[in-house]
Amino acid sequence: MNLRFRSAKLVKDYRALTVAAGLGLLFLAGCRHDSVVPVPLTDYYPVAVGTYRTYAVADSTWKSRVVTVSNYQFRERVTEQYADAAGQPTYRLVRSKRANAAAAWVDDSVLVVQVLPQAVVQTASNLRTVELIYPPKANKGWNKNAFNASPDTITNLSRYYTSNVGASYTTAPAGGQAAKTYPTTVATYDILSATDNDGRLRQGGYQQVYALGVGRIVRRRYSYYTNITNSDGSQTITPGIIQMGASRRETLIETGTI
Repeated sequence: MNLRFRSAKLVKDYRALTVAAGLGLLFLAGCRHDSVVPVPLTDYYPVAVGTYRTYAVADSTWKSRVVTVSNYQFRERVTEQYADAAGQPTYRLVRSKRANAAAAWVDDSVLVVQVLPQAVVQTASNLRTVELIYPPKANKGWNKNAFNASPDTITNLSRYYTSNVGASYTTAPAGGQAAKTYPTTVATYDILSATDNDGRLRQGGYQQVYALGVGRIVRRRYSYYTNITNSDGSQTITPGIIQMGASRRETLIETGTI
């Protein structure tokens, strides 16, 4: 797996935004000339009121080569389905947090998810991003910020499927749960700016893995510095050794219905 990982008018006209973005996603992802019926995208991002997914979270922080790890849990539960201004089905997800399995859940934030004909769109912290596009295809890219990018950047491809579309994936043990293998998955990674990932002093990435009929099973984001700033201002690169940075890994450990 490769680990490198609308304009004001559209904002005012939400209905036009939904239609235009749906068509635009087809352009951004490339034209299709085959007649093969793809697997419906919702199979990789199933949403139904009353269902939930629980993730074991590991936050790691490095300072002067010393790492500190904080473990806790997130739960995303689907609490409501409604139609937006354009008549599109929309789901409200409440994300809750707890220290461990013995602690009580405390609501943390709200996510809004839309399952459109060609994409799954998520709104978190007032930012809309295209999480997945339809159909999944190896190495296919799209603009994850298609709903909030300016006209001159709308064609920039910032998120890609990896080459392993439909492959199995085994999660690492997490949250007291054993490793688990999912037979059919898709994975995505983001393209970051040179400032965030210069391949020399700083390494950064954002990756997600989705399992067929399950949803997201892994999300990983990281930002590392592998250099030391000397007293004279020069840099000493320490390949493979993280001097400073942070990472978060979320691993699915439970699904169910409330």
